[in-house]
Amino acid sequence: MLRRGVLLGLVAALAAPAFGASDAQLARRIEARLVKAGFDQRGDVKVDVESGVARLNGFVLRWVDVRDADKLARKEVRSVVNLLRVVPENPRSDKDVRADVEKAVLRWERYGPFDAVGIEVRDGVVSLGGWVEDPWKRGQIEERLTRVDGIKDVINNLRVQGFSQNDVALRSQVFTRIYTDPLFERFANRLDPPVRVYVDRGRVTLVGLVGSRLEQITVGHIARQTLAFSVTNLVEVESEVKRREERKKSPVEG
Repeated sequence: MLRRGVLLGLVAALAAPAFGASDAQLARRIEARLVKAGFDQRGDVKVDVESGVARLNGFVLRWVDVRDADKLARKEVRSVVNLLRVVPENPRSDKDVRADVEKAVLRWERYGPFDAVGIEVRDGVVSLGGWVEDPWKRGQIEERLTRVDGIKDVINNLRVQGFSQNDVALRSQVFTRIYTDPLFERFANRLDPPVRVYVDRGRVTLVGLVGSRLEQITVGHIARQTLAFSVTNLVEVESEVKRREERKKSPVEG
């Protein structure tokens, strides 16, 4: 019993510094991890720890560096306030950033007919809206954006399709009815269908781009013929969208 007690005491003594480290010690550990990961070449990161909470200040060169620094700090503390700014070495236009983001998301081989991601880029900040079919896709899409240069931050507002048996069945029913209708059957086997369906707790949302007002009205009518609690039809007509974009580009008359 004595030998066992001594052994346990030694284990506790060795563990004590790890669990009872001071704020200064924690800050030094985080700084060491950052240096080991090459952050001395990836920006200028300042680390402060107060009451066990790490605060990261300064700048990094890429958005992926913000994420990496956060992950490294969390290996030493339970909470991190990440105030790092992204200052790209080679700034890019929002148009170029958006083109690469769209390629990373919309051309992803796992981007399916029950995913609908909207993308906006303003001053290097990417905003993601819409929905995905599975929870893991939400995080995976954000992970894919770490490869895109010029991103300063990502605001991920993606929702996930409803999981209940009724929601899954309703989603399939609406989708099947749309693409077996004579107006849309030519799109039935396309990987990128013009109308996408979101269902959550029996409520259906439709988005997409179609060629005519008739098609726009028809998809809403088809969805309302099911047992959906409600239907929100956000499908737009391609010609109307083009006219709206042209008006935005034209100079404002005084």
